[in-house]
Amino acid sequence: MIETLYNWDTELFYFINGHHCGGMDWVMWFLSSRWSWLIVLVTAYLFVAIKYDKKCWWLPLAAIGLCFLLADRGSVLIFKDTVCRLRPCHALENVHMFREGCGGQYGFVSSHAANAFALLTFFWLRYRKKVKEEKTLSNLLILFMAVWAVAMCYSRVYLGKHYPGDILFGAIFGMLVGWIVYWGSKMVEKKFKIM
Repeated sequence: MIETLYNWDTELFYFINGHHCGGMDWVMWFLSSRWSWLIVLVTAYLFVAIKYDKKCWWLPLAAIGLCFLLADRGSVLIFKDTVCRLRPCHALENVHMFREGCGGQYGFVSSHAANAFALLTFFWLRYRKKVKEEKTLSNLLILFMAVWAVAMCYSRVYLGKHYPGDILFGAIFGMLVGWIVYWGSKMVEKKFKIM
């Protein structure tokens, strides 16, 4: 059973990684870059978090930091260092790479996916009711975050860094982290009567 799943994962990886072209290489590289993260985070914080959390602007900022800390370190310490599944660019032949090396030795789970989905989950849970009521630019920004998270995850397979399974389980782990951080922020608000 596990061997069958691994084979499907490898076939899907080759399908995605094998369909590349010059212009798309640059787009995928940018989606995985720090600039992409910076643009999304600053935009989401300024136009969503600040708008709805004027009194406690520091709380979403702290939550963003906590999402990164838990998702990033958790993906390494809980999964990568224990499962030890080689990245496809270390394990397979004929992997298309663009502009950078393979990265760390192990790839299960994807830290990029865990971080992106932790942030997306936190933002969606925290602001979903407020955004739904107002139907403003904030709606589009949350949707933009979701599209960005999926596209960025796709770029990790496209660039040869991860198997699709690494992305899927990284996203699931990230959603769990985002949910935990959201409930933690609600408990802080209740305890210190910040609402």
